[in-house]
Amino acid sequence: MRGRLGFAARITAVVAVLGIGCATAGWSDAGQTPAGAASSPAADRLNAVAALGESDAWAVGTRYLSSHGGVFLTLTEHWDGKSWNVVPSPSPEGIGEQTASILGAVAIDAPNDAWAVGSRSPASTDPRKIPPSHGLIEHWNGAKWTVVPGPRSGGHTTGLTAVAAISRTAAWAIGNGTVGGHAGTVFMRWDGTRWRYLPSPAGTDLSGLAVISAHDIWVVGTKMPTKSALKRRTLAEHWNGSKWTIVPTPNAFKGRTRNSSLYAAGGSSSRNVWAVGWYQSGPTGLDESTLIEHWDGARWRVQPSPDGPGSKGESQLFAIDALSRTSAWAVGGHDTNRGSVLPLIERWNGVHWTTVPSKLQPGVTFAFLSGVAAVDPRNAWAVGEALTQNHPPITLIEKWNGTSWQQVPSPNP
Repeated sequence: MRGRLGFAARITAVVAVLGIGCATAGWSDAGQTPAGAASSPAADRLNAVAALGESDAWAVGTRYLSSHGGVFLTLTEHWDGKSWNVVPSPSPEGIGEQTASILGAVAIDAPNDAWAVGSRSPASTDPRKIPPSHGLIEHWNGAKWTVVPGPRSGGHTTGLTAVAAISRTAAWAIGNGTVGGHAGTVFMRWDGTRWRYLPSPAGTDLSGLAVISAHDIWVVGTKMPTKSALKRRTLAEHWNGSKWTIVPTPNAFKGRTRNSSLYAAGGSSSRNVWAVGWYQSGPTGLDESTLIEHWDGARWRVQPSPDGPGSKGESQLFAIDALSRTSAWAVGGHDTNRGSVLPLIERWNGVHWTTVPSKLQPGVTFAFLSGVAAVDPRNAWAVGEALTQNHPPITLIEKWNGTSWQQVPSPNP
């Protein structure tokens, strides 16, 4: 199993055994509950979080309504300094059978300037065909979330995986699609008026984005050699404001041909950029260990990182946020020796990475984290999905108070 999809599928399997209903099994989000659907069996998940200050943070994700034929709706939740609350957000495809409106990434640079991106797809009119997918972009103006059109010409976006913003006139997003007749990663910028395509980086599996400035941007992901699609290698590319350059990255092992992949990137300066993911640490595809790489301004190096406590074989990191050269957080999930999935949280103190325990509420049996945002050394957020006994999957939010991580109440509309 790979990434959030693998851990979500594990939760789905448990739900099926318990007969709880339906659970999301992929990258999904939801937010605004349609009228009359409040009692519908649903599964909620948060995919990403961004924080501006102690009283201003956003988390985005998805809600799955099984009673409407399998509908994914956008989910946006806001922290006001006291509690997390659901804020209505558009789900452009509505609630037709098998429709989907999904948010997977969020960025904020001002109280009235936040972006969320993902994908949307209409109802299928032919059960033998998969409906087309399109990129979804939504903007918060301080009062409401609205859908913003993507680039009007020059390509087609099927889905967006990451977004970053540094001002009202400067935001970037990456995803999948077609530009110039070639399928691959799409790269676009918001200039204060509209979104426009920029030259695309090489590769088709890039999901991590770190923006230091308009002339210093990193994307990371996976490179799969054409001769062997089963082999996965880390991939990092740098944007200098006009062109992309592939920068060599290590693969966390010596003299072996096992797999490795990067999911996310984050950084605080041009000499402090991080990327996280996993590498194959044993003979099988389930032998996965955490992978953390660091850019120091000259080259990428692997930084040793622990697996989850009592890990049974799968330990992966899905998100990272860095405050400074001596403070960073990475989150993900790990398979325990009891056969369950639990959150994995790791902290960088300027010298080494260590695991930090999280305190989950009673009854949580499966959980993983897919997003993290640090405000200051005493304040950070992590979000994901959790499963409690006899209930569908729910949103998971954990807070760092400077001393410990603890699960906090989060709404499930």
